Amino acid sequence: MKLFLNGQSLTLTDASGTRHDNVRPVRLFPLTEPRRWISIVGENGRELTCIEDPSLLDPEQRQVLEAAMAKRDFVPVIQRIITIQRASDGHDWHVETDRGSTAFRIETDESIQNLGGSRLVIIDKAGTRYLIPDITRLDRDSRRKLERYY
Repeated sequence: MKLFLNGQSLTLTDASGTRHDNVRPVRLFPLTEPRRWISIVGENGRELTCIEDPSLLDPEQRQVLEAAMAKRDFVPVIQRIITIQRASDGHDWHVETDRGSTAFRIETDESIQNLGGSRLVIIDKAGTRYLIPDITRLDRDSRRKLERYY
């Protein structure tokens, strides 16, 4: 297996020598195992290979994979919940994150997942994941707004 960046896209040459353009790395367990288990997925959405431990790759390949992952990763950390309001097709959230203030909509309560302990992940209607790494570290008003979800 060989990975290389071709402009802005990632290319994989598999063990048989077949070249796969426009592949994308996907963290299989982005919140519980963020440094392990990376799937390389083809344009058709099918897994081409899985990298259990990227730290075992040679330094050049690891650097290529890390650069491709950095382009894909976007998990804002919620620091404060300003409002949660009922909408006709879900709930509108207005929050402050480590990347600034933002608003998003979740469709159902299943969009909020408990990761164990005091960690939550919220997945908005567009598929963006927002992380609350420790509910207990949120201010009292934010925790009160979350009470029905955990």
